[in-house]
Amino acid sequence: MSDGRSADHVIDYIRDDFADDEDRYDVLIEAGKIKPAIDRTYPLCDLPRPSATWWKATPEARSSSRSEHAKRSPAKRGGPHRNMRGPRMTWHPRQLAQQTGRTFVVTGANSGIGLEAARDLVGRGGHVVLAVRDTAKGEKAAASLAGPGSTSVVQLDLADLDKVTGCATTLLDRHDNFAALVCNAGVMGGPLLLTPQGFERQMATNHLGHAALVAALWPLLHASASRVILVSSGEARDGQLSPQTTREQLLNPTPYDGQQVYRNTKQANLLFAQELHRRCGKAGSPVSAVAVHPGAAATNLFARQLERAGRDRLAAVSKVVTRVLLASAAAGALPTLRALDHSTPSGAFVAPSGFAHLRGRPELLDVYASAKDPATAARLWELTEQVLGRPLPV
Repeated sequence: MSDGRSADHVIDYIRDDFADDEDRYDVLIEAGKIKPAIDRTYPLCDLPRPSATWWKATPEARSSSRSEHAKRSPAKRGGPHRNMRGPRMTWHPRQLAQQTGRTFVVTGANSGIGLEAARDLVGRGGHVVLAVRDTAKGEKAAASLAGPGSTSVVQLDLADLDKVTGCATTLLDRHDNFAALVCNAGVMGGPLLLTPQGFERQMATNHLGHAALVAALWPLLHASASRVILVSSGEARDGQLSPQTTREQLLNPTPYDGQQVYRNTKQANLLFAQELHRRCGKAGSPVSAVAVHPGAAATNLFARQLERAGRDRLAAVSKVVTRVLLASAAAGALPTLRALDHSTPSGAFVAPSGFAHLRGRPELLDVYASAKDPATAARLWELTEQVLGRPLPV
């Protein structure tokens, strides 16, 4: 180098500065200014964000910068929901390993975030089972996924517990291992609708159906040391489930408030992930559980809500507006991909790092206060077992 310092004084790892500018990152690698990670499977150390000339500083100056960063208060380093259990770790999709020979079940994978997560996994060589309600749409989506990996489609209606059992039977017959089960499918809002078993549709689909699927697939999930991903939402913060929640309040709430019920379903997803993590730890099960918040992504969730309310014209407008204003579905899938990276610990909660956690690179957050109470999680677990008529696996 022209100033006499060795290349060891140059930044050695991928930095936040390059996370959103891959072209700049590649140019700097080619110029020898930075060194790529040797193994992208594991997270890289997250040093404080450098200035434009940070890499030219002496080792002593960089050490001083890191020390000053460590002295800053947690609130200044990232706000009230930043994970306080350790330093913030910058994550990039490059760090997720190739998935050749591994099988993933993704519910609701025919569109939106589920489809984009499936696309990434197929591109890494994995086999993705698209578990969808409409198999014709599932086959069309599967045909759009190119890569060294492969796909298959299975019919799954989470709102009907009998069909959940049938889907699980098919999956167990076809496969001898699962790397992960991604509980991604969900419905939001709309008028009060009941399932064939007589339960409110949102809670039955978003929580109960996924819990039933986990229970039915448990022997293979346990044998495969699988990872279970629960897709929650920022709406979980305002969920109202508590240790006093009754079965009727969970599954047949009156008066019916569709928006509040949706919040409760997302709280249930987060509570279930936390309780599954705790119980697996106590039982010595190798299964891990991680919850994610995808942020505000451009999916068909809003449009479907309007269509069910008979507002087709507004639904068409919604599809255009969401694509303009919200993050892409591919960006919304990033928290799911980070959750699938086994460097992300069981029990973690992954969400976008940007403003209000609506978009940005995925990071680890503290679990929302609404899902921290073990008594509430235990109550949800108990009610779920009562409804399913069988004990959950751990």
